[in-house]
Amino acid sequence: MKFTFRLMSLLGLVVVLAGCGGTSDPSSDSGGPTSQSDSSDHATSHDHHGHPEHGPHGGDLVELGKEAYHAELVHGEDGIMMYVLDGSASKQVPIAAEKLMLSLKHDGQVASFDLAADPDSDDPPGQSSRFNSADEKLHDWLDAGAEGAVVIEIDGKSYTGNVAHDHDHAGHDHAGHDHAGHDHADAGHE
Repeated sequence: MKFTFRLMSLLGLVVVLAGCGGTSDPSSDSGGPTSQSDSSDHATSHDHHGHPEHGPHGGDLVELGKEAYHAELVHGEDGIMMYVLDGSASKQVPIAAEKLMLSLKHDGQVASFDLAADPDSDDPPGQSSRFNSADEKLHDWLDAGAEGAVVIEIDGKSYTGNVAHDHDHAGHDHAGHDHAGHDHADAGHE
């Protein structure tokens, strides 16, 4: 089981890293997020899919399985938290997992980080919707803009989501700078 989980995580990371910088085909059923957009997608909607830009805990959203589920990555001073959320990215979904594995690439290096189950008070016994890590290296890598993937098994099905810490969005307005070619100060959005 551990070997299969690690193999799936590594496979997910390879798929994500192979796709970095390329175009994304939202019609493919990779299970990964399709939140990357071109300027025409961005012109129609800032939230891209009708869900909030950030999760209920203020973290970055990771799409799982064409929005079947989401993960919310919360990067705070107390560590890294990841919440498993429903398709609308509004309610926590407890899963039967002892940990999640986050595989990241930064400065040409690849590493995997475990986030241990930390059940929320509403989670049923043996399940958790919240996972955490106090790993300083993980914290530093996310701070530096590392990208990668998380593989989450929900009800016997594996979902892979692209992870990119979006620390630029917290507590600011979009005027005066450019996000990946999308000038938010321009109301027309090109």
